[in-house]
Amino acid sequence: MACSSSVILGLILLHDVAASQPIENTASTSFCADKKCALSDDDFGGSALLQTQVQLQTQVQPSNIQKKAGFIHAFHKIRSDDPVAAAMAKWPQPDDPERKVTIKDELQAQQCKDIFSKKNPEVHNTSVPCCLALAPPEFNVKHGIHDILFQILELYPDENYQWVRQWAWRGLSDNCMTEVGSESIANIGGPNKGVEYMVKQLLVNPPYAGMCDDHVDIQYEILADLGGLLAMDNNNTRAPAAMEAGLVQAMVRSFTIEPDFRPVLNFACRAMSYAMVRNPQYARLFRDAGLLELVNRSIETLQIPDNTEFHFGVTVSEYFNPDACLYPQLMMMGDAASKAQADALMVENLDFMKSWKPWATIKV
Repeated sequence: MACSSSVILGLILLHDVAASQPIENTASTSFCADKKCALSDDDFGGSALLQTQVQLQTQVQPSNIQKKAGFIHAFHKIRSDDPVAAAMAKWPQPDDPERKVTIKDELQAQQCKDIFSKKNPEVHNTSVPCCLALAPPEFNVKHGIHDILFQILELYPDENYQWVRQWAWRGLSDNCMTEVGSESIANIGGPNKGVEYMVKQLLVNPPYAGMCDDHVDIQYEILADLGGLLAMDNNNTRAPAAMEAGLVQAMVRSFTIEPDFRPVLNFACRAMSYAMVRNPQYARLFRDAGLLELVNRSIETLQIPDNTEFHFGVTVSEYFNPDACLYPQLMMMGDAASKAQADALMVENLDFMKSWKPWATIKV
Protein backbone atom coordinates (compact mmCIF):
# COMPACT_ATOMS: atom_id res chain seq x y z
CA MET A 1 0.00 0.00 0.00
CA ALA A 2 1.37 3.38 -0.97
CA CYS A 3 0.71 5.85 1.84
CA SER A 4 1.04 9.59 1.57
CA SER A 5 3.21 11.19 4.25
CA SER A 6 0.24 13.39 5.07
CA VAL A 7 -1.95 10.45 5.97
CA ILE A 8 -2.22 9.91 9.71
CA LEU A 9 -2.71 6.46 11.11
CA GLY A 10 -6.43 6.01 11.58
CA LEU A 11 -6.13 2.79 13.48
CA ILE A 12 -6.82 3.39 17.14
CA LEU A 13 -5.60 1.20 19.93
CA LEU A 14 -7.45 1.06 23.20
CA HIS A 15 -6.18 -1.86 25.18
CA ASP A 16 -6.37 -3.41 28.52
CA VAL A 17 -5.41 -1.91 31.84
CA ALA A 18 -6.30 -2.41 35.44
CA ALA A 19 -7.52 0.57 37.36
CA SER A 20 -5.54 1.51 40.41
CA GLN A 21 -8.24 1.53 43.02
CA PRO A 22 -8.10 0.75 46.76
CA ILE A 23 -8.89 -2.80 47.75
CA GLU A 24 -11.25 -3.54 50.59
CA ASN A 25 -9.49 -6.65 51.88
CA THR A 26 -5.86 -6.67 50.81
CA ALA A 27 -4.93 -9.74 52.81
CA SER A 28 -7.24 -12.12 51.01
CA THR A 29 -8.34 -10.54 47.75
CA SER A 30 -6.79 -11.79 44.51
CA PHE A 31 -7.05 -9.70 41.40
CA CYS A 32 -7.83 -10.03 37.76
CA ALA A 33 -11.52 -10.26 37.18
CA ASP A 34 -14.54 -12.27 38.07
CA LYS A 35 -17.68 -13.06 36.13
CA LYS A 36 -19.32 -9.92 37.47
CA CYS A 37 -16.63 -7.42 36.59
CA ALA A 38 -18.53 -5.70 33.79
CA LEU A 39 -17.82 -1.99 33.94
CA SER A 40 -20.30 0.84 34.13
CA ASP A 41 -20.14 4.62 34.26
CA ASP A 42 -19.98 4.45 38.05
CA ASP A 43 -16.63 2.70 37.86
CA PHE A 44 -14.97 6.00 36.99
CA GLY A 45 -15.98 7.57 40.29
CA GLY A 46 -13.57 8.93 42.87
CA SER A 47 -11.71 6.78 45.37
CA ALA A 48 -9.93 6.97 48.70
CA LEU A 49 -6.13 6.92 48.86
CA LEU A 50 -4.42 3.63 48.26
CA GLN A 51 -3.76 1.46 51.24
CA THR A 52 -0.11 1.13 52.16
CA GLN A 53 0.15 -2.62 51.62
CA VAL A 54 -1.28 -4.95 48.99
CA GLN A 55 -0.94 -8.69 49.37
CA LEU A 56 -1.83 -11.37 46.88
CA GLN A 57 -1.35 -15.11 47.01
CA THR A 58 -0.17 -15.51 43.45
CA GLN A 59 -0.53 -19.28 43.19
CA VAL A 60 -4.33 -18.87 43.24
CA GLN A 61 -6.03 -17.81 40.03
CA PRO A 62 -7.48 -14.31 40.49
CA SER A 63 -11.23 -14.52 40.85
CA ASN A 64 -12.50 -11.92 43.31
CA ILE A 65 -11.94 -8.55 41.74
CA GLN A 66 -13.53 -5.55 43.44
CA LYS A 67 -15.87 -3.39 41.40
CA LYS A 68 -13.18 -0.92 40.40
CA ALA A 69 -10.13 -3.15 40.21
CA GLY A 70 -9.97 -3.94 36.50
CA PHE A 71 -10.56 -2.09 33.28
CA ILE A 72 -10.27 -3.53 29.79
CA HIS A 73 -10.69 -1.74 26.54
CA ALA A 74 -9.89 -2.60 22.96
CA PHE A 75 -8.99 -1.19 19.58
CA HIS A 76 -12.18 -1.07 17.57
CA LYS A 77 -13.35 0.25 14.22
CA ILE A 78 -15.42 3.28 15.16
CA ARG A 79 -18.83 4.19 13.88
CA SER A 80 -21.04 6.89 15.33
CA ASP A 81 -23.71 4.35 16.29
CA ASP A 82 -21.23 1.88 17.75
CA PRO A 83 -21.66 1.16 21.49
CA VAL A 84 -17.90 0.81 21.81
CA ALA A 85 -17.48 4.40 20.60
CA ALA A 86 -19.52 5.56 23.57
CA ALA A 87 -17.38 3.48 25.90
CA MET A 88 -14.17 4.89 24.41
CA ALA A 89 -15.38 8.41 24.94
CA LYS A 90 -15.46 7.75 28.68
CA TRP A 91 -12.03 6.19 28.88
CA PRO A 92 -9.32 8.34 30.59
CA GLN A 93 -6.16 8.84 28.54
CA PRO A 94 -2.80 9.13 30.30
CA ASP A 95 -1.39 11.60 27.77
CA ASP A 96 -4.38 13.94 27.85
CA PRO A 97 -2.97 17.44 28.52
CA GLU A 98 -5.73 17.85 31.10
CA ARG A 99 -4.50 14.78 33.02
CA LYS A 100 -2.46 16.03 35.97
CA VAL A 101 -0.42 14.03 38.46
CA THR A 102 -2.42 13.42 41.62
CA ILE A 103 -1.54 12.58 45.21
CA LYS A 104 -2.91 9.11 44.52
CA ASP A 105 -0.41 8.71 41.68
CA GLU A 106 2.43 9.72 43.97
CA LEU A 107 1.35 7.37 46.75
CA GLN A 108 0.83 4.48 44.37
CA ALA A 109 4.25 4.93 42.76
CA GLN A 110 5.91 4.91 46.17
CA GLN A 111 3.90 1.86 47.17
CA CYS A 112 5.00 0.11 43.97
CA LYS A 113 8.65 0.80 44.72
CA ASP A 114 8.34 -0.31 48.36
CA ILE A 115 6.56 -3.56 47.57
CA PHE A 116 8.77 -4.40 44.60
CA SER A 117 11.90 -3.88 46.73
CA LYS A 118 10.78 -6.69 49.06
CA LYS A 119 11.19 -9.20 46.21
CA ASN A 120 8.63 -11.48 47.81
CA PRO A 121 5.56 -11.77 45.55
CA GLU A 122 4.18 -14.64 47.62
CA VAL A 123 3.42 -12.11 50.34
CA HIS A 124 3.95 -8.64 48.89
CA ASN A 125 2.53 -8.61 45.39
CA THR A 126 3.17 -5.88 42.85
CA SER A 127 0.10 -6.44 40.68
CA VAL A 128 -2.14 -3.59 41.78
CA PRO A 129 0.29 -0.95 43.09
CA CYS A 130 2.55 -1.13 40.03
CA CYS A 131 -0.31 -0.93 37.53
CA LEU A 132 0.02 2.78 36.75
CA ALA A 133 -1.01 2.51 33.11
CA LEU A 134 -3.38 5.46 33.38
CA ALA A 135 -0.83 7.74 35.05
CA PRO A 136 0.83 10.34 32.80
CA PRO A 137 3.71 8.69 30.93
CA GLU A 138 6.13 11.45 31.98
CA PHE A 139 5.34 10.57 35.60
CA ASN A 140 5.97 6.87 35.02
CA VAL A 141 9.27 7.62 33.29
CA LYS A 142 10.36 9.88 36.13
CA HIS A 143 9.63 7.22 38.74
CA GLY A 144 11.04 4.29 36.75
CA ILE A 145 7.71 2.44 36.69
CA HIS A 146 8.25 1.03 33.21
CA ASP A 147 11.63 -0.35 34.29
CA ILE A 148 10.07 -1.97 37.37
CA LEU A 149 7.37 -3.63 35.27
CA PHE A 150 9.96 -5.14 32.94
CA GLN A 151 11.92 -6.36 35.94
CA ILE A 152 8.80 -8.04 37.28
CA LEU A 153 8.36 -9.83 33.96
CA GLU A 154 11.98 -11.01 34.06
CA LEU A 155 12.09 -11.98 37.74
CA TYR A 156 8.92 -14.07 37.88
CA PRO A 157 8.71 -16.35 34.82
CA ASP A 158 7.30 -19.36 36.71
CA GLU A 159 3.76 -20.60 36.21
CA ASN A 160 2.89 -19.71 39.80
CA TYR A 161 3.39 -16.04 38.94
CA GLN A 162 1.51 -15.93 35.66
CA TRP A 163 -1.04 -13.46 37.07
CA VAL A 164 1.73 -11.27 38.44
CA ARG A 165 3.08 -11.07 34.89
CA GLN A 166 -0.44 -10.55 33.57
CA TRP A 167 -0.74 -7.39 35.65
CA ALA A 168 2.73 -6.21 34.74
CA TRP A 169 1.71 -6.32 31.09
CA ARG A 170 -1.47 -4.46 31.99
CA GLY A 171 0.62 -1.88 33.79
CA LEU A 172 2.36 -1.03 30.53
CA SER A 173 -0.79 -0.96 28.44
CA ASP A 174 -2.17 2.57 27.96
CA ASN A 175 1.27 4.15 28.19
CA CYS A 176 2.22 2.15 25.09
CA MET A 177 -0.28 4.21 23.10
CA THR A 178 1.34 7.54 24.01
CA GLU A 179 4.31 9.27 22.44
CA VAL A 180 6.36 9.58 25.63
CA GLY A 181 5.31 6.24 27.06
CA SER A 182 5.93 4.29 23.88
CA GLU A 183 9.39 5.81 23.52
CA SER A 184 10.29 4.73 27.04
CA ILE A 185 8.79 1.24 26.84
CA ALA A 186 10.08 0.47 23.35
CA ASN A 187 13.64 1.28 24.38
CA ILE A 188 13.86 -0.37 27.79
CA GLY A 189 17.38 -1.83 27.94
CA GLY A 190 18.49 -0.19 24.69
CA PRO A 191 17.15 0.88 21.29
CA ASN A 192 14.00 -1.13 20.58
CA LYS A 193 14.92 -3.75 23.17
CA GLY A 194 11.45 -3.46 24.66
CA VAL A 195 9.94 -4.21 21.25
CA GLU A 196 12.21 -7.21 20.81
CA TYR A 197 11.35 -8.50 24.26
CA MET A 198 7.63 -8.40 23.53
CA VAL A 199 8.05 -10.33 20.29
CA LYS A 200 10.19 -12.95 22.01
CA GLN A 201 7.59 -13.35 24.74
CA LEU A 202 4.90 -13.92 22.13
CA LEU A 203 7.06 -16.79 20.87
CA VAL A 204 7.34 -18.55 24.25
CA ASN A 205 4.35 -17.54 26.37
CA PRO A 206 2.26 -20.65 27.17
CA PRO A 207 -1.20 -20.81 25.60
CA TYR A 208 -3.93 -19.24 27.73
CA ALA A 209 -1.45 -18.32 30.48
CA GLY A 210 -2.74 -15.74 32.94
CA MET A 211 -6.30 -16.23 31.76
CA CYS A 212 -8.70 -14.01 33.66
CA ASP A 213 -12.42 -14.15 33.99
CA ASP A 214 -12.68 -10.84 32.17
CA HIS A 215 -11.89 -12.74 28.95
CA VAL A 216 -8.20 -11.84 28.45
CA ASP A 217 -4.87 -13.61 28.94
CA ILE A 218 -1.17 -12.78 28.69
CA GLN A 219 -0.84 -13.41 24.96
CA TYR A 220 -3.55 -10.83 24.42
CA GLU A 221 -1.88 -8.37 26.80
CA ILE A 222 1.43 -8.60 24.96
CA LEU A 223 -0.24 -8.15 21.58
CA ALA A 224 -2.08 -5.10 22.88
CA ASP A 225 1.09 -3.53 24.28
CA LEU A 226 3.13 -4.28 21.17
CA GLY A 227 0.33 -2.92 19.01
CA GLY A 228 0.50 0.37 20.89
CA LEU A 229 4.25 0.65 20.31
CA LEU A 230 3.83 -0.09 16.60
CA ALA A 231 0.94 2.36 16.28
CA MET A 232 3.13 5.11 17.74
CA ASP A 233 6.13 4.17 15.59
CA ASN A 234 6.40 7.56 13.91
CA ASN A 235 10.06 7.04 12.98
CA ASN A 236 9.38 3.54 11.66
CA THR A 237 12.12 1.83 13.66
CA ARG A 238 10.01 -0.42 15.88
CA ALA A 239 8.29 -2.47 13.19
CA PRO A 240 11.61 -3.37 11.52
CA ALA A 241 13.01 -4.33 14.94
CA ALA A 242 9.94 -6.46 15.60
CA MET A 243 10.31 -8.21 12.25
CA GLU A 244 13.97 -8.87 12.94
CA ALA A 245 13.02 -10.36 16.33
CA GLY A 246 10.56 -12.78 14.72
CA LEU A 247 7.23 -10.96 14.40
CA VAL A 248 6.08 -13.12 11.47
CA GLN A 249 6.43 -16.34 13.45
CA ALA A 250 5.02 -14.64 16.55
CA MET A 251 1.88 -13.85 14.58
CA VAL A 252 1.65 -17.40 13.21
CA ARG A 253 2.04 -18.77 16.73
CA SER A 254 -0.54 -16.40 18.22
CA PHE A 255 -3.20 -17.42 15.70
CA THR A 256 -2.28 -21.09 16.08
CA ILE A 257 -1.96 -21.66 19.83
CA GLU A 258 -5.24 -19.94 20.69
CA PRO A 259 -7.32 -20.46 17.52
CA ASP A 260 -10.64 -20.06 19.31
CA PHE A 261 -9.79 -17.13 21.58
CA ARG A 262 -11.29 -13.92 20.23
CA PRO A 263 -9.09 -11.35 22.04
CA VAL A 264 -5.88 -12.89 20.70
CA LEU A 265 -7.23 -13.29 17.16
CA ASN A 266 -8.50 -9.71 17.15
CA PHE A 267 -5.32 -8.15 18.52
CA ALA A 268 -2.96 -10.25 16.44
CA CYS A 269 -4.73 -8.69 13.46
CA ARG A 270 -4.19 -5.25 15.03
CA ALA A 271 -0.47 -5.81 15.48
CA MET A 272 -0.10 -6.93 11.87
CA SER A 273 -2.03 -3.86 10.74
CA TYR A 274 0.23 -1.46 12.63
CA ALA A 275 3.32 -3.12 11.20
CA MET A 276 2.03 -2.95 7.61
CA VAL A 277 0.64 0.60 7.69
CA ARG A 278 4.15 2.03 7.38
CA ASN A 279 5.69 -1.04 5.77
CA PRO A 280 3.33 -2.45 3.12
CA GLN A 281 6.11 -4.74 1.90
CA TYR A 282 5.59 -6.86 5.02
CA ALA A 283 2.29 -8.08 3.57
CA ARG A 284 4.10 -10.52 1.29
CA LEU A 285 6.18 -11.88 4.18
CA PHE A 286 3.06 -12.42 6.27
CA ARG A 287 1.24 -14.06 3.37
CA ASP A 288 4.16 -16.36 2.53
CA ALA A 289 4.12 -17.58 6.14
CA GLY A 290 0.50 -18.69 5.76
CA LEU A 291 -1.03 -15.79 7.66
CA LEU A 292 -3.68 -14.99 5.05
CA GLU A 293 -5.24 -18.39 5.65
CA LEU A 294 -4.97 -17.90 9.42
CA VAL A 295 -6.57 -14.46 9.21
CA ASN A 296 -9.38 -15.79 7.01
CA ARG A 297 -10.05 -18.52 9.55
CA SER A 298 -9.96 -15.97 12.36
CA ILE A 299 -12.55 -13.80 10.62
CA GLU A 300 -14.86 -16.81 10.51
CA THR A 301 -14.33 -17.39 14.23
CA LEU A 302 -14.86 -13.73 15.08
CA GLN A 303 -18.12 -13.73 13.13
CA ILE A 304 -19.64 -16.28 15.52
CA PRO A 305 -21.87 -14.30 17.91
CA ASP A 306 -20.82 -14.11 21.55
CA ASN A 307 -23.22 -12.02 23.56
CA THR A 308 -21.35 -12.46 26.82
CA GLU A 309 -21.15 -9.11 28.55
CA PHE A 310 -17.67 -7.65 28.45
CA HIS A 311 -17.38 -4.12 29.88
CA PHE A 312 -19.35 -0.88 29.65
CA GLY A 313 -22.37 -2.92 28.64
CA VAL A 314 -20.85 -4.07 25.34
CA THR A 315 -20.51 -7.72 24.41
CA VAL A 316 -17.47 -9.81 23.61
CA SER A 317 -18.53 -9.84 19.94
CA GLU A 318 -18.74 -6.04 19.86
CA TYR A 319 -15.27 -5.57 21.31
CA PHE A 320 -13.46 -8.39 19.54
CA ASN A 321 -15.12 -8.13 16.15
CA PRO A 322 -13.97 -9.37 12.72
CA ASP A 323 -13.46 -5.82 11.39
CA ALA A 324 -10.02 -5.80 13.00
CA CYS A 325 -8.82 -8.43 10.54
CA LEU A 326 -10.07 -6.76 7.36
CA TYR A 327 -7.04 -4.51 6.87
CA PRO A 328 -4.39 -7.27 7.09
CA GLN A 329 -6.60 -9.53 4.98
CA LEU A 330 -6.86 -6.95 2.21
CA MET A 331 -3.17 -6.11 2.37
CA MET A 332 -2.14 -9.76 2.07
CA MET A 333 -4.56 -10.37 -0.81
CA GLY A 334 -2.31 -7.97 -2.63
CA ASP A 335 -4.30 -7.04 -5.74
CA ALA A 336 -4.87 -3.39 -6.63
CA ALA A 337 -8.54 -3.38 -5.67
CA SER A 338 -7.82 -4.90 -2.25
CA LYS A 339 -5.04 -2.42 -1.58
CA ALA A 340 -7.37 0.44 -2.48
CA GLN A 341 -9.94 -0.91 -0.03
CA ALA A 342 -7.26 -1.19 2.65
CA ASP A 343 -6.27 2.41 2.03
CA ALA A 344 -9.86 3.55 2.36
CA LEU A 345 -10.29 1.52 5.52
CA MET A 346 -7.40 3.32 7.16
CA VAL A 347 -8.54 6.77 6.10
CA GLU A 348 -12.06 5.99 7.29
CA ASN A 349 -10.90 6.29 10.88
CA LEU A 350 -8.96 9.54 10.43
CA ASP A 351 -11.75 11.86 11.56
CA PHE A 352 -12.27 9.86 14.71
CA MET A 353 -8.56 9.88 15.44
CA LYS A 354 -8.48 13.66 15.24
CA SER A 355 -11.42 14.04 17.60
CA TRP A 356 -10.43 11.26 20.01
CA LYS A 357 -6.79 12.19 20.51
CA PRO A 358 -6.21 15.61 18.94
CA TRP A 359 -2.94 16.24 20.80
CA ALA A 360 -1.23 13.09 19.52
CA THR A 361 1.13 12.97 16.55
CA ILE A 362 0.77 9.71 14.65
CA LYS A 363 2.18 9.79 11.16
CA VAL A 364 2.33 7.25 8.38
